[in-house]
Amino acid sequence: MELLIGIAIIFVLLLCLGVSTEVIVQIAIGIICLFVVFMAGVFIYATIILLSGKKKKGVFLRSDNEDKGKLPYARYLIEGTEYVNLFPLEVIFQSKIYRTDREVNLILNEKAKKCMDGNAVMCCILGLAVSVFLIVWICLFAFGKI
Repeated sequence: MELLIGIAIIFVLLLCLGVSTEVIVQIAIGIICLFVVFMAGVFIYATIILLSGKKKKGVFLRSDNEDKGKLPYARYLIEGTEYVNLFPLEVIFQSKIYRTDREVNLILNEKAKKCMDGNAVMCCILGLAVSVFLIVWICLFAFGKI
C-alpha cells in the first residue's frame, strides 16, 4: 500500500513540475523494461547454474533465512555437505514438498555452492521463458519489430 501511495505522490509531483503525462508514462514503461531485463538476468544466471550443475541425491535439512533476509531458503545435505537452495522456499505446500524423511534429486553446482531442487528447476525454466516472452513483447511494443 505504501508503494502505491509513493507512486501517486511522485506522479502528482511530476505533474506539478510541468511534466506531461506522456513523458510520465514513458518513464514508467522504461522502469518496467529495466525490471524485466533485470528479471531476465536473474533467470539467465539461474539457468547457467542449472546447466553447469550435476545431478545428485540429497536430503532436506531445514529452512532458514540466509544472511538475515526476509525469505526462507531450503538447506540440503548432499554427500555430507550442506548446500543452500538457489531460490527461496516454497511456503504454500512446505510440509508436503520439504520432507526430511526422503532423498530427492537435486542439481548441485559446487563452484557456486548452490543447489536446485525440483521447484527451483521449474521456477528457473518458467521464469526464463516468461522473461524472454516479456522482452520480445516489449521490443515489439516499443519498436514495432525486432
